[in-house]
Amino acid sequence: MQLPIQSAPQHSVVLPITGKKVKFRPFLVKEQRNMLMVKEDSKADLIFDSLVHMLESVTEADFKIDSLPMTDIEFLFMNVRAKSVGETQDVQYPCRQKDCSGTLNCKVDISKIEVEKPDTDGRIELSKDLKVQLEVPSAKKMMTVIDLNEQDMIKQLMLICMTKIFDDENIYDLAEYRDSEISAFVDSLTMEQFGEMAKFFENLPSVKLPMKGICDKCGKKGDQVIQGFVNFF
Repeated sequence: MQLPIQSAPQHSVVLPITGKKVKFRPFLVKEQRNMLMVKEDSKADLIFDSLVHMLESVTEADFKIDSLPMTDIEFLFMNVRAKSVGETQDVQYPCRQKDCSGTLNCKVDISKIEVEKPDTDGRIELSKDLKVQLEVPSAKKMMTVIDLNEQDMIKQLMLICMTKIFDDENIYDLAEYRDSEISAFVDSLTMEQFGEMAKFFENLPSVKLPMKGICDKCGKKGDQVIQGFVNFF
């Protein structure tokens, strides 16, 4: 006689950036164990790969998880986690009060997750007769630049996330141009124009989880914000 195997409950969530509706189940004991093992390594690329693998295992989707913006992946992970192990968790952070070495004991409520979405469609005006269209990078693209310094990261994101260039007479679809041609265009920008494009990537949508707590030593209240997939993980 075979042992009974439980069927996992099904849930769904609408992702905040792409608007895609995703069905998912809670993660299982074996999946949580694998994530905890990777967590000990603390390398961002390994954590990301593990996160994507887990989400692909628990979701029903007709697209690749790493094709989503990082914000959608973080939002999806937090919802999966809430349905898997509960919406609240106790966490500790060092107290930030001067001369205090205590610990801030916080209770995180995942239902209070916040999504910040800048009010922009990605079309950047560089001059009166020149505009570019930028898209929010996928998580896969973001991981290709994660180890670069800030300026190199911004430039590389421009190269891989710029989809069109507009002038008074033409619309240039950059899918039809070589990487070297796109790079030459970016290199021809003034510093002011480069800065206008950089603002788009400096203010990408983000997921934040605010929390409050009380220090176990000085007794004062404090707050903290969790942000970024490594910290969520």
